[in-house]
Amino acid sequence: MLLFIGIPSEPPLQMAISSAEKAGIPHVVLDQREMHFCNLAIGFINNKFSATLQLHDKDYKLEEFSGIYFRMMDYGSMPHTDPRSLRYIGMDNVQKSGLLHQQLLYWMDMTRVRILNAPWAMGSNMSKPYQAQLIKEVGFKIPATCITTDKTWMQQFQQKYPSLIYKSVSSVRSIVKELRPADEKILDKIQYLATQFQQKLIGTNIRVHVIGDVLFATKIETTVTDYRYARRENKTAELSTFKLPQKIEKSCFLLSQQLGLTLCGIDLFLTSENEYYCFEVNPSPGYSFYQNNTGQDISGAIAKWLYYGTAK
Repeated sequence: MLLFIGIPSEPPLQMAISSAEKAGIPHVVLDQREMHFCNLAIGFINNKFSATLQLHDKDYKLEEFSGIYFRMMDYGSMPHTDPRSLRYIGMDNVQKSGLLHQQLLYWMDMTRVRILNAPWAMGSNMSKPYQAQLIKEVGFKIPATCITTDKTWMQQFQQKYPSLIYKSVSSVRSIVKELRPADEKILDKIQYLATQFQQKLIGTNIRVHVIGDVLFATKIETTVTDYRYARRENKTAELSTFKLPQKIEKSCFLLSQQLGLTLCGIDLFLTSENEYYCFEVNPSPGYSFYQNNTGQDISGAIAKWLYYGTAK
């Protein structure tokens, strides 16, 4: 049996649940918004670590699940933690929900049950510079990079690499933008927040989703710097399936293993010189966008890997 944890209507989770249903894979769903209705007991029974989740008036031993897929949004951002919403569920239930969230995360870091992904493994995404070092260790190239709070250093870097993009150094999503002359008036602000500048490459974005022992590669053709926001610029992004060279496939699997991310979204870039670069690795990818545009059965692979231990 599988356990899905998160907001069931959120597309990636919804699609994985639907795939499990179509495949006849037994499963239960823990709606993150209803955790205050649940109970969780963790302890040792006969010298064995054990956890029991009471959900929908039934008891489930967590260690007996074949696999768990969780996409929990940040607890502090949940609607019921808003002061205006407290009157609907009460402070006691809000505190109970928060405690259960934390207990689940602790348990997932200790269990041997198949999980996409263990919370500890997601830590590399908190620092893009740290993650970049791990990416280089498996053999991928990364663009020339400057992370600084010093305008002078940035300008020296720009002299060597005139065409630059800039983005966040943390796990917080940011829109990747090209540095243009009109943007230079804001450079004084980098003294307040370390910013990542990178050499702008010419070529094609490739998104790779690794799920255990399979991967799906998607080519994105667009004229904008950040294809995720093409519509904001009244532009388009055309997605299609793509076949990676065997060597690059092996590197993607190795990177997934090295980061402890059985499920991940790897952002590659194929330059006009036919060289592959890697920008970053997403530990909780919103794969639904790619599946909807290419027909790749990523959600089916997730359900199969969780249940059978293989997605092939």
